[in-house]
Amino acid sequence: MKLSPVRHLQKGFTLIELLVVIGILGILAAALVATIDPFEQLNKAQDANSKNTAVEFLNANIRYYTTHSALPWNAAGAGCNAAASPAGVNLNVSTFKTCLDALITEGELKPAFTTATGILTTLVVNEAGGNITMCYSPKSKSQSRDVNTKYLSTGVTSAAVGCTGGPTNTVPAGAACFWCTQ
Repeated sequence: MKLSPVRHLQKGFTLIELLVVIGILGILAAALVATIDPFEQLNKAQDANSKNTAVEFLNANIRYYTTHSALPWNAAGAGCNAAASPAGVNLNVSTFKTCLDALITEGELKPAFTTATGILTTLVVNEAGGNITMCYSPKSKSQSRDVNTKYLSTGVTSAAVGCTGGPTNTVPAGAACFWCTQ
């Protein structure tokens, strides 16, 4: 049996077959990108960074309190500018550099902590009756549904505006719901 010369030359794929395979791969790649939602992933990363910074700052203040029997903004000579309110002290972390410097001088925070200005501007610390609360407003959908995202910026539970946390959480338009740690 002898092969014909035309049959002997057909060893590769046709142009149509290659285009079909490339088209299928393109559709799969588009579906994957739509499923992952890269903007949501970026927001999750920012929320994780904010959460870690909030917890670290809270722990630094607690450690400072155990050695000085006062928080940095209440300590004599600390020079922190704190706005007192009936609910306690409400400070935006980015506005009281002197308090950060006091925590850094005492070794409670690393000096690089002050370089995270983008994160520090999103954090709010509250103190009332010796209790400290660190809060931030989450950007990602998943963190907005977290059970700890149920507070106002003052650390008070905010069920009145719909900040209930959990998987069924739907935040009303204009409501600012915060994730807080104490």
